Amino acid sequence: MSHVRRFMWARRVQTTMDDWNEVPLTTVEEEGNLPQQTPPQGLEVEASTLKAAFEHDSPHLNEVRERHIEVLATAGMLPETALASHTPERALSWLVSTINGRVHPDGLTIPLLGAQPDAIVLRSKQTDDATLVRLTVADGDETPLVRELPLPLEASGELTATLVNGYLHLRW
Repeated sequence: MSHVRRFMWARRVQTTMDDWNEVPLTTVEEEGNLPQQTPPQGLEVEASTLKAAFEHDSPHLNEVRERHIEVLATAGMLPETALASHTPERALSWLVSTINGRVHPDGLTIPLLGAQPDAIVLRSKQTDDATLVRLTVADGDETPLVRELPLPLEASGELTATLVNGYLHLRW
């Protein structure tokens, strides 16, 4: 086989391996299930509630967190890259936490409040050691948010995506 033929074959294999499959997104609106919160009064306030209110109402803490995330992203997107290659679940939990999401034993939840369902695109790709999901959220004229989530290998079988009240639920 000539060098040109080998190159063309390798190019064709590479393009087919880089194909992303679209993950269908189901949208569910549950307006009646939103709990009504009344602020606690008097001595019934717990310390954890006061701490959460302080963290929520302190803009300087949010700025510090954002700057820290920017430094980590600039340094290579994932801290502890060598460790992340051996334990991909740590890479997933770090990446999901940077966008204020939560990892569950059977999936993950990411808040996308304010994003329109038609602006959210999910694509998946199978690799040798993981299932990659590319989340793209368009924001008008701004640069879209694009994140690649390294899910466990078994996630490729029954990956479902549901948008419920602005929260994206990926389950496998």
